[in-house]
Amino acid sequence: MTDKKYSIQLASDPGEMDRLAEFVNEIAVASGADEDKKHNLHLALNEAVTNAILHGNKQDPAKVVRVTAVISRQDVTVTVTDQGDGFDPDAIPDPRKKENLMKTGGRGVWLLSEFADEVNYNKKGNSVELRFLL
Repeated sequence: MTDKKYSIQLASDPGEMDRLAEFVNEIAVASGADEDKKHNLHLALNEAVTNAILHGNKQDPAKVVRVTAVISRQDVTVTVTDQGDGFDPDAIPDPRKKENLMKTGGRGVWLLSEFADEVNYNKKGNSVELRFLL
């Protein structure tokens, strides 16, 4: 099987989530992922794109979020890239620690690691690669 490649460019607007959902459905069906993996794809990409729009691009209408996906026999790899300044994922406190339980933010990095089989950030911190094993 030749790798299948997909991409979408989204405006920095939370209203783009419907377009993202259609894109994720297309990837999920094309990959043959089971229901659990489809669910994980949706949750992880919703979180990653929401973070890119709100925190990365700060909803700046001049900036976009790019989402690319590559489907192979063994996995789906999705990359979400924003045009923001980036961040250090290692500097985000563990939301499971007692002192962080009541904080309203800071769960996105942890959630991605729960939904995807592998998570990697680029050095700048404005792009995340999520790998889902099939």
